[in-house]
Amino acid sequence: MKTNILVSISLIVLLAATFGWAQPWSLRANIPFQFSVERMSLPAGQYDFIPTGTNDENIRIVSEKKGGPSGMALVQTRLGKGINTTPQAHLVFDKVGDTYFLSEVWFPGIDGYLLHSTKEKHEHRTVDAPR
Repeated sequence: MKTNILVSISLIVLLAATFGWAQPWSLRANIPFQFSVERMSLPAGQYDFIPTGTNDENIRIVSEKKGGPSGMALVQTRLGKGINTTPQAHLVFDKVGDTYFLSEVWFPGIDGYLLHSTKEKHEHRTVDAPR
């Protein structure tokens, strides 16, 4: 009887640890300019960025405003930690002309996500995400 209880408790702890570990990361950032991602143009504002899908193949973008704009961006590839220059979560935008494109999303302690790349002449702009 004690063995069954011990095994049951062990399984519950193991399952809880597994589901807790597998929960997606998220970050919140205040974007001070209008930006594009996929085929969407989103206004300046505060957004949550959440990896979704079986293998984190998408980044869900949710506006903080109730009923505000939201969308989904397809991840092109994962970026290794060695590329990340800061331990803080941040977003990288490619500025082509007057348009900002969400290019990379970096979560602290894990790889980054490449969402957009351009061969056009562009500048990078980084926005820190304190959470």
